[in-house]
Amino acid sequence: MDPKLMELFDLSGKTALVTGGSSGLGVAFAQGMAKAGANVVVTARRQELLDSVAADLRTHGVKAKGISCDITDEEAMEGLFNQVVEEFGSLDIMVNNAGYTDRSGTRHDQASPRRIRNVIELDLMATTLGCRLASQQMVKQGSGVIINISSILGKVGSEFRAASYHAAKGGVDALTRVLALEFARENIRVNAIAPSYFEGTEMMDQVFEATPGTKVQAETRTPMGRLGRPEDLEAAIVFLASDAARFITGHILYVDGGWTAGGGFHQIAPPWESEPGKQITPGN
Repeated sequence: MDPKLMELFDLSGKTALVTGGSSGLGVAFAQGMAKAGANVVVTARRQELLDSVAADLRTHGVKAKGISCDITDEEAMEGLFNQVVEEFGSLDIMVNNAGYTDRSGTRHDQASPRRIRNVIELDLMATTLGCRLASQQMVKQGSGVIINISSILGKVGSEFRAASYHAAKGGVDALTRVLALEFARENIRVNAIAPSYFEGTEMMDQVFEATPGTKVQAETRTPMGRLGRPEDLEAAIVFLASDAARFITGHILYVDGGWTAGGGFHQIAPPWESEPGKQITPGN
């Protein structure tokens, strides 16, 4: 393979900040970038988990640190960004990953305003704030990459009764597109990754446990016939963060096993695919 091509994916010398980096998909994003050579700061509320993640990241030969922060607190976030730049010298990659969903299964007319506000505050407002602070630093530097973590549910509705989550992620998609336009000539790229249902994450494991049957439903609606795995996201984050994606901005990258391509309707394999190798013409 051409070494010059591989160099495009190299993140050595870059500094990345990942919110929600103490568990779940945030760990996968941090791991992917550390493996590509980036120094990584992970932030969340639970310091003991952050310390464990950072120690694991350092096994890849990079600098890594966990810093506890309430990302819905603007003053705390400003302090976090200042600390990252002071200790690491720059902020080259911002991953706005932190988020959660209402797992109560409550229909929107019965949802409490407090639950609605909590989801919007973390999933959309904190991402908006993270983009604001990251872009301020990146404008000073003359370059940078912002990657927002959205969801397939930012594009389509579902029967999973989490209207506030759908609304927040739809807002993340719109935010990503408009910021890509605002900063395109500042050498700052803004993209998003929209995962589908992933196993091995704290949030989804709780959803599957709270609502029996949803795991099988998610699997059968995915054309590839399985849930996502955290490691499926490592290459995706490295691609968008690296020079390999240098002419890509305002893009929503779906990592979903084909879920959005079929709109979630692929519940069982069609009969002409039920027997591998057997040629059957649809409709006959």
